[in-house]
Amino acid sequence: MGWRLRVLAWCALACVVGALGPAMAAAAPQRRAIVAFYAASPKDVIVQPAPGQSGSPTDSMLRFFGDQPALRTGLWSSTQGAYQRQQALLDISQGTRQPAGLYSDVDANGDGVLDDLRFDAGARAFTNWQPFRKRAYDVSQTLRPGLLAGSVPGGAAFVGARGALTGPAIVAADQGGHVGAVSSGSVATLAARALAQSRRRRLVVVSVPVGAAGRAQLTRLARARPANELLLVVQLPETPDPRTYTIAPARFLRQPDFAIGDGLGGSPTSASTRRDGLVTATDFAPTVLTWIGVKPPDDMRGLAIEGGATVAIARLDALRQRWTSTRDGRQVASFLAIVTLTAILFLLLGTLRDLRTSGRLALRIGALGALWWPTAVLASAAVEPASKTSEVFLIAGLSFVLGAVTERVLAWERAPVVPAAACMLAYTVDLALGGPLLTVSALGPSVAAGSRFYGVSNELEPILPIVLLIGLAALTSGREITRRTVGLYAAAGLALLVVIGWGRLGADVGGVITVGAGVAVATLVMAPGTPTVRRLLVTALVPVAALAFLIVLDLALSGGSHLTRNLLRADDSTELWELVTRRYQLAWGILTSGSRPAHFLASVLAVVFAWRNRDRLYASLPHRAWAAALIGGLACGVVGALANDSGPILFINAVVGLAALTAYLLGRPQVASADAVRAP
Repeated sequence: MGWRLRVLAWCALACVVGALGPAMAAAAPQRRAIVAFYAASPKDVIVQPAPGQSGSPTDSMLRFFGDQPALRTGLWSSTQGAYQRQQALLDISQGTRQPAGLYSDVDANGDGVLDDLRFDAGARAFTNWQPFRKRAYDVSQTLRPGLLAGSVPGGAAFVGARGALTGPAIVAADQGGHVGAVSSGSVATLAARALAQSRRRRLVVVSVPVGAAGRAQLTRLARARPANELLLVVQLPETPDPRTYTIAPARFLRQPDFAIGDGLGGSPTSASTRRDGLVTATDFAPTVLTWIGVKPPDDMRGLAIEGGATVAIARLDALRQRWTSTRDGRQVASFLAIVTLTAILFLLLGTLRDLRTSGRLALRIGALGALWWPTAVLASAAVEPASKTSEVFLIAGLSFVLGAVTERVLAWERAPVVPAAACMLAYTVDLALGGPLLTVSALGPSVAAGSRFYGVSNELEPILPIVLLIGLAALTSGREITRRTVGLYAAAGLALLVVIGWGRLGADVGGVITVGAGVAVATLVMAPGTPTVRRLLVTALVPVAALAFLIVLDLALSGGSHLTRNLLRADDSTELWELVTRRYQLAWGILTSGSRPAHFLASVLAVVFAWRNRDRLYASLPHRAWAAALIGGLACGVVGALANDSGPILFINAVVGLAALTAYLLGRPQVASADAVRAP
């Protein structure tokens, strides 16, 4: 009888738990979120370190957040392209964004009058919301201002104070521009009113005025945060005035500070950036919705903020400055420095020996230095030189010295194998480790611009396959071409395709097409016999097959690339078509901006010149592999330009790489043999 009593007791307990469960769940406090915007100007936050405190942040807001033990501090990527405060708020409200250059009211420099959304506190609505809603939809159907507040049950509340901006109310507005509740009052009561609204609304947006009084209210919010409440404190810079825009505010504007109170440990991060201590503006909305228990809509392309490895406050400040400074022309200047050193070497050698010998030796060393350049860029990132000048000299000097040593130690035909292998190995290892060096290098992704936070950059995309083809040419030159040779090219191309394209490594979708086209063309040139229609057709289909292979690989191994994520979230064919047309819109904007038209035209003329003078430049190639590198490299530039949103940049970089290869071929130390293979 004992076991029957125990069964009855367990059944009775289960009935009690089943009856009390809903009541207990109802009694549990609902999760809520407060998003507080501190609308600071660069003058309010950018300060000089105190004497003897050179390691402390130059941003006083970082210091302020560092004094809040309940909050985790990080940087957030404000906009994609030039910063506009109102656009940053719109992006936060919709959980996704597009490059600033796609908006019709923003010029090529990202300038435009955007701060004119008018908020009526009495009506609890923006009076001119619809034109901005249409403005966003004209760019992409995924842009839906107000999607965050519109997804919150019961809507959001806005809490402001005298002297504070009303612009942050954008984040509290739904897709119709309406705000659920508005609370106005003195600065001294700001935190109390925000907490009071939080008991009625699951999302509260707060506008905090600049100054000590406002920061005191932020401190009160941080200390009063209950366990069921998410607190986001977001530094919101003002829109810069082009007349007073300087480099210090530029660092501040690109990646402002933010702090989050969510009970997690470590520095904030997200799958959008894969960088500890850095998230994007589009990550705030899905973070809030996930916290309160609402599934983020598919049109929100941001991802929830998580806990990552701890990054010190001073390091965050250094990273912000580094991400900005690497886009100040260091890559171009360092490469031109190699050219300058080559010219100086030629002049020095010309005073000691005959002109032809001096010229060939200088060309060989300079070209090998150019092949070492990508690796030197990565090595320089490990040092993180403080100034542009020091980094340019470090990259150029290291490249040139390595080029000279390589030329001295190895024979002409084999010398490029070493810098090519070093380049492939260095970037593969760094990408496998998450790209810690590449991300802060002069060839890294455009973190400051908000367009890319990890993986292979568009500038690097054509360089890697060209370096690979040059290395393969040096390896196979002088050897008989067999099926094994063709297999070597195909296997090397497939390996590089995985490194560049897989979401867990290079995560560069356009790079898959670039590598696929370049290596396929080079393999076609290397194939024994005469090219047939079948071979040409297979070569043309390789980039498409490579793209399909990337998608399958990414889905099978959870790579999480941008392409796979966008394809899975696309609602219809219209959105897929947007992905294609948007790339060409951006490419056209790059082609027509600044001095880029002149650089592109010069690159086109260089290709035409090389073709017209091919009998002089490439008449005595020692092996067909060198022709494969030239033609395959050109295919990388042309196809890459057509497949990327930074098309002109890829073509220009490819031509520069081919120019270095041409210089190396012209620097051959001996006259070509009679049985040299002419270029196809």
